[in-house]
Amino acid sequence: MNDDPETTPPPMDPSAAQAPSSEPLSSTTQIISWPAPHDDLAAMDAPQYPPGLSMLPPRPKLIPHLGHFCVFVVLVIFTLIASAIATLVGLHIAMPRIPLGKLIAVIQQNIVIAIAMQGVWYGVLWGVCALIFGLWWKATAATSFAQGIHWNGAVMRRWAILLAGIGIATGFLITIAGNFVPMPKAPPILEDLTKSRAGAWILMAFGVTLAPLTEELAFRGLLLPGLINVFRWLEQRRAMTEKAVRTVGIPLSILLTSIPFALMHAQQVSDSWGPVLLIGCVSIILCIVRLRTGSMASSVLVHAFYNLTLFTGLLIQTDGFRHLQKLKG
Repeated sequence: MNDDPETTPPPMDPSAAQAPSSEPLSSTTQIISWPAPHDDLAAMDAPQYPPGLSMLPPRPKLIPHLGHFCVFVVLVIFTLIASAIATLVGLHIAMPRIPLGKLIAVIQQNIVIAIAMQGVWYGVLWGVCALIFGLWWKATAATSFAQGIHWNGAVMRRWAILLAGIGIATGFLITIAGNFVPMPKAPPILEDLTKSRAGAWILMAFGVTLAPLTEELAFRGLLLPGLINVFRWLEQRRAMTEKAVRTVGIPLSILLTSIPFALMHAQQVSDSWGPVLLIGCVSIILCIVRLRTGSMASSVLVHAFYNLTLFTGLLIQTDGFRHLQKLKG
């Protein structure tokens, strides 16, 4: 033990240990304020925000919103016009001696050509939407097209049997309910079925594939979440509580989605309020499935099996579409 006063260091002054350095800070030096000791060790990992900045995390991007749905409507019109022009040009090349007016009449009267034209339209619409929205969402929120519309095919595959059962049960319930509301005797959709057996089969194939797929994109993929995100936007700005979003915003969004969905099909059922009301009820079921599963693919599957159930009833009634005249009675 060395007691030499010349070699023993003087006692350290506590105040001197805590005094700030007199050396100037370089331009790269950052002053970090550590949190005070706390029993909760997780607090030590909490991010430190510079003074004056909000400690709230950034608000998540609300995708899709109503602006996206408005763009979709524009794309619907654009692709419809483009598909119609392409169909007319193709028919004119195949039948150059037929005037334009008669070509339009051929499309209206030939259910096979009409469905083929609509199939081309839907295919082009899906391609354009996937391209435009995919690039748009990836650039603004690093979200793909499938993520933006909440496709979630894995959820659909996991619950496929149950979802198919919901679609079949909905078809049976709507068919039974049709006996208690006024129904048109010869709606246009049945008129289309009675034109030809081949047309009836093609219409059935279209009704369980491209039709539900595209309708779900419009109403459950874009419109329904777009409406809900209006209320989520209000919640983010504390103009609405989370409970109000659940009890008011979501039911109202389902209603506002189902009204145009039903009205879109009104012409097919002679604008009769009975079937229009039932179609609105189907839309409510589809909205609930979409929201409960978080999967647009799930509502597509339910929609497809609902349509399949209705067409199966027509198949049985007409003996495999061999006696289409039974639908006219």
